[in-house]
This record gives sequence, C-alpha cells and structure tokens, in this order.
Amino acid sequence: MAPPTHGRSLQSSEGACSDGPNRGGVREQRRVPALDFEQISGDYFPRIHRAALLLCGNPWDADDLAQETFLVAARQQHTFRGRSSVYTWLYAILLNLERQARRRQGRQRHGLQVLWAEEGGAAPTAPSASTELEVAEWKAGLWSAVAQLPDGQRQALVLRYGAELGYNEMAETMGCPLGTAKSRVFHGLQALRRMLEQRGQPSGGAEFDSREDRHRAI
Repeated sequence: MAPPTHGRSLQSSEGACSDGPNRGGVREQRRVPALDFEQISGDYFPRIHRAALLLCGNPWDADDLAQETFLVAARQQHTFRGRSSVYTWLYAILLNLERQARRRQGRQRHGLQVLWAEEGGAAPTAPSASTELEVAEWKAGLWSAVAQLPDGQRQALVLRYGAELGYNEMAETMGCPLGTAKSRVFHGLQALRRMLEQRGQPSGGAEFDSREDRHRAI
C-alpha cells in the first residue's frame, strides 16, 4: 500500500509556541519543528502500516487505519510540539484510531477476522505479497492470540515486539508512566502464556522471549 499523497506540500512553517511561563512571568516561546508530510509519509508509512496490521489482522482495515493516521496527523500537525519523536506521535494517533474503530465495530477483546481468508471468495482488492505474508504470520503466529488481550496489554505488546519500541518510547506513545508501560508488557505476556497453554501451545511465547532478549537493552 502506497503512502498517502497530497495535492500540495504539507510542510508547515516553523513557528513559535507557548511553553509555559519563564522566571519573569512571561510565557516562553519555543520553536516548533517544521513538518514535511511527504517526507514523513515516505519514511514512516511502512512502520505504521505494519503496526496497524498486527493490531487488526485485516489488510484492508490496516490500510484504512494507516491512511487515516497520516490524514489526522496532517490536520492536527499544530499539536506536535517537538517534545516527542515524529514516529511515536504517529503511533499514538494510530492507537487512538484503532481503539475507536474497535468500539465502533463492537469487536473489543477479540481479534478482527481476516475476512478475505475466511469467506473463500476473491478479495475485492488483492493485498500485496508482503502484506499476505504478514497476514499469514498474524494468523499462524502469536498475533491472533495477542489480539484477544485487553487493549492496554495488546497495544503494549504490538509496540514492544511488533514495532520494537523501547519502554520510554512506549510510555511516550501510550501517554502513561514508564512503570505502567513495563507492567502492561509483563502482564500481557503472562496472559498470553496462559492462553497458549490452554490451546496446547505451552512454548508459544518463546518467540517473544527471544525478541525480548535481543532488545533487553532498549
């Protein structure tokens, strides 16, 4: 899926924003970095799309979520203050949109179904080969089980093991304390292992264990 395109450049002019009072009681002005959305889309769309696909397991929903993430970011670029990285800001928008979509569709606490695989008919638009491989990974691997976890744990595992964010970046993205981000991963892994044991897959969580070992220093 190609990143969203725009009829004109969405580069914002760099400007000042109020950032609290200084010692003299006058509100300080700090420079807001300019945002070039053509470059941002090219740089980050694949990462956002992969996270969207791991969250929902449906290539068409993932396309919609990824596209909408960048459209919302373009409309709300004034909310970016440069205190976070661009990609954690984009992930935060994606998580919010995905939560809203699940509430609208009444699919909380269980994974969205991969409709094109289950209905047996031809897909309305064939996903790319790389997307098909990712969907197959989602169905055959752990992500379909992760999709059944509570929102906080589910999103934490996607950010940690799918997007490979560090804990500080996760806390920034989810808008929670660092300890909460770590707790969501810990309890999410525990719940996932219990679920896999009930399915007769007691060693299924080893995939995430190995990823954690590789990224423990993050």
